[in-house]
Amino acid sequence: MTDTSTQRRDRAARPRRTGPRTRAFSLLAVLFTVLAGLLVGPVPAAHAASNGDWSVDPLVPPGTDQNNRRYFFLEAAAGDTVTDTVVVANTSSRKLTFKIFGADAFNTPRDGAFSVRRLGDPMKGVGLWLKVANGQDTIEVEPGTRVAIPFQIAIPANATSGDHVGGIMALNNESIGEQQEGQLRVDLKMQVGARIYLKVRGPSVPAMDVRDVSVERATGFGEFFGSDKAVIRYTIVNTGNVIIRPQTDLKVTGLFGRTLLTKKSDPANQIEIFPGEKVELVQTWKDAPLLDRVNVQVSAVTEQENQQLSDKTSTSYTAVPWPALLVLALLLIGGGVAWQLMRNRKSGGGNSGDKAENQGPKDPSGGESAPVTGDTAKGSGEKGGDTAEGSGETKDQPKDQPKEEPKETAPASAGGEAADPAGVGR
Repeated sequence: MTDTSTQRRDRAARPRRTGPRTRAFSLLAVLFTVLAGLLVGPVPAAHAASNGDWSVDPLVPPGTDQNNRRYFFLEAAAGDTVTDTVVVANTSSRKLTFKIFGADAFNTPRDGAFSVRRLGDPMKGVGLWLKVANGQDTIEVEPGTRVAIPFQIAIPANATSGDHVGGIMALNNESIGEQQEGQLRVDLKMQVGARIYLKVRGPSVPAMDVRDVSVERATGFGEFFGSDKAVIRYTIVNTGNVIIRPQTDLKVTGLFGRTLLTKKSDPANQIEIFPGEKVELVQTWKDAPLLDRVNVQVSAVTEQENQQLSDKTSTSYTAVPWPALLVLALLLIGGGVAWQLMRNRKSGGGNSGDKAENQGPKDPSGGESAPVTGDTAKGSGEKGGDTAEGSGETKDQPKDQPKEEPKETAPASAGGEAADPAGVGR
């Protein structure tokens, strides 16, 4: 188990160095952090908990293969004290000085990797109960030599039963880099340790919950047209008092029960989740549908002390490329408005022609004839040369005065003149 640690300096910050040495230290710190993740898993590889310069392992009898005892597996009752011995070996070519201490272990939230607290962090389990033999909490180890360090774990009488996980760490006093934290400069140091699995006797209560299943579709330009990339996230919580090693089964279905995705965890890369810890697991989905009704179900099963423990949860969502549909709707609305405007323009041109046709006939003299209104020009003669004789009421005639009957015209004489019955000449 390899990890980096930090230690605060008792002086104010000075301008941060940005030279090649500082950058090299930063890269080295990142490398050491990556190496810490390589020790995750219930089945250890056949090598010491080492970073190449020093290693930390449980003590084994002379002539015994170290692989027979990779970690500390201890068991006792509440109120008991457990003793054991750890061995620190200096495999470098220089003398090294170490700080030896106990630390609580925890799961990293994103992938469930095994990790430990740093020196000075609050401890509540193995890190609080573990004490190193007097005078051996700080040791110097010559190149190519090994030092055996006794330690004890005093379990409180009120300790809860079940699994308690931690480690015994060897922190190198040499700084491998610096970083800024507010107004203080922080030294980066490296620690290597051996895992401790301590079981406190008593009732074992295995329990777990599968929670918070969610689907995140890719954002950005691709999402505008409906991306087919998504990420499924879910959380497994250990709500019991013993370690669980769940096997997960992810199943995604669409409309009519179509199977879109299935994914089972790899037994070779099985994670272990400590009591009270939770781990978020992530599954990349490259072929997520653009338009579908999707159901995502996650189930987890673990075997704990000859009994099977399981839990499952699910979530649903509708996959719709809303931005693309919105753009399409706007285009359709814009096209409809443009078509209506063109249609109105054509209709307006036809109506203006009709108005021109409905205007009255023009006067032969060149002027327009007056419009015919009221009772004027009530009956024109049959011949084009005749004029209208009866025009109805006149303005000067009283309304209540009886109308005169039109006089009959005598037939024309043989001479072509009309008879004048009243004896009045024209």
